[in-house]
Amino acid sequence: MSRPVLGVLGGMGGLASAEFVKTIYELSGEGSRREQDEPVVVMYSDPAFPDRTEAFLRGETQPILTKLIDALELLDRMGASQFVICCITIHYLLPQLPGALRERIISLPDVIFSAVESLKKPHLVISSTGTIKLGLLQRHPGWEEAQNYFVFPTEDEQRQMHELIYEVKLNRNLKEANAFVQRMMKDHHVDSFVAACSEIHLLAKQFGPSSEQRRYGCIDPLSIIAWNVVEQNRNEATKTDRNYSQYLTV
Repeated sequence: MSRPVLGVLGGMGGLASAEFVKTIYELSGEGSRREQDEPVVVMYSDPAFPDRTEAFLRGETQPILTKLIDALELLDRMGASQFVICCITIHYLLPQLPGALRERIISLPDVIFSAVESLKKPHLVISSTGTIKLGLLQRHPGWEEAQNYFVFPTEDEQRQMHELIYEVKLNRNLKEANAFVQRMMKDHHVDSFVAACSEIHLLAKQFGPSSEQRRYGCIDPLSIIAWNVVEQNRNEATKTDRNYSQYLTV
């Protein structure tokens, strides 16, 4: 195809990745003159990936790495020029990927750090326990400069949040998760959070500019990527300028 194709690796969980593709077309539809001009996306959704938190904390990375490479190679054969992996915890394996695949991945942590550094204010980290215990954010090259902008939940709050994330995966308790995140932001004296788990994309959309929770901010890498995909598809300069303003409420 002459147009770029975005490859989306989903299923981890299925609702979050499906919602990401939906977000792309929601944004694209707002400014499109016809559907034929909208972005080209292929998605491979595979819920059979083993639980990343459990496997990585046990040191069992090889089976998931093999499956990840197979999935990305499948998207490559489907014509994808870039990849989005709708699971932040699995980004732990990115350094082990073949370079030809790794260089085409739009890294969710990279997007998070770019947004955090541009805003220069504290944000509560909402993530799985695997992301926390593996120090995935702390491993990022931008950590030293941006570390003061990340606020982490207490151990008890993290346990509760992790449990709620697994409920959201099964399309349950989204309202409870919303209320819990708002409560944590209040307790930690911040007015914004980082969606450092793909499931939180479902929650983050409730904190958008037109939502009732617009008094709070949210850095959601999947929303930012969706916005950039649409802008790139329209060949507008705002894509290279990283104009995130329509998806950051600050």
